[in-house]
Amino acid sequence: MENSDLNSAIRPAAALVGVVIVNWNGWRHTLAACQSLEQSAYRALTIIVVDNASSDDSLAELRTRLPGIELIAHPTNAGFAGGCNVGMTRARELGCDYIFLLNNDALADSQTVARLVEASKAKDDGALLGSAVLHAATGTYQFFGARAAAVRDMHDWYTAEADGALLGQDFIESDFILGAALFIPTQILDRTGLFDERFFLNYEETDLCYRARALGIPSFMVPASRVRHYASTTLGAYDAPLQAYFLTRNGLLFAKLHATRQQHRRVLRARLADLYWSLRKSWETGHFLDLPTRARARAFWDYGFRRFGDCSPAIRRYDARTRAAKLRNGPEA
Repeated sequence: MENSDLNSAIRPAAALVGVVIVNWNGWRHTLAACQSLEQSAYRALTIIVVDNASSDDSLAELRTRLPGIELIAHPTNAGFAGGCNVGMTRARELGCDYIFLLNNDALADSQTVARLVEASKAKDDGALLGSAVLHAATGTYQFFGARAAAVRDMHDWYTAEADGALLGQDFIESDFILGAALFIPTQILDRTGLFDERFFLNYEETDLCYRARALGIPSFMVPASRVRHYASTTLGAYDAPLQAYFLTRNGLLFAKLHATRQQHRRVLRARLADLYWSLRKSWETGHFLDLPTRARARAFWDYGFRRFGDCSPAIRRYDARTRAAKLRNGPEA
């Protein structure tokens, strides 16, 4: 299928799927994601790429290389939550029956969308669904569902070693669905609303799943539907400053919204323990405050003063310094 055919006219009887992809300084990944959708066995697709005020050549490259998609140039970086909201709003304006949120660093298999549509119809379009997410480099499972943990902002992800038998099922009930491949019947959004943009990055999809569950709308993984994911291209490794900041601040916000008072106290204790061990590691390695520790401390500060949305420029400077050091010194830096 040529790029110009991606948003072509379709059979009226086919349910229309709006695939929403958010791009931020990553046009090569976004190009690959869109090209993977060209091979989709399900043809009733319209692809909506929201560019979050990229500072590289993303807009020019995507316009040239993917003339058949709908490309929205957002004037500011609205994060994953805000970018998805722009794309989902447009998908609803276009009359899409379903919305498939796909990370720009994820590749859809040819049967991915078709199996999600089939699965949604089997659930009478009354559930949030997710594709199984595999690491692109190794083919191993990154995510195929999770159970709730004792600490409300944390979740026990299923593993192939312990929970592999679940992969033989048509549906796997999950505590939440990873935003890298989240499939939503559009009618559900009429009840849940869009993403909460306070999260910006991380926990926005978990918050949506919890809000849906409160309305009686479950979340299921569809293991026959798969995507391959180049994880952490935006946020970096778990201990990178950007990741440390958003996991800490947004975990606290998520717990505030969805936990009992006792569960919220557990979350605070767990996150404070993370900060303590980060401080201790920093001091033991000869630093007063290393960059991930500064990011965690700032996350507590911002949460306390209810500063949500994007992080401060300082966190991005910390993250840029960390990435530069890793490039200079190798992956163990």
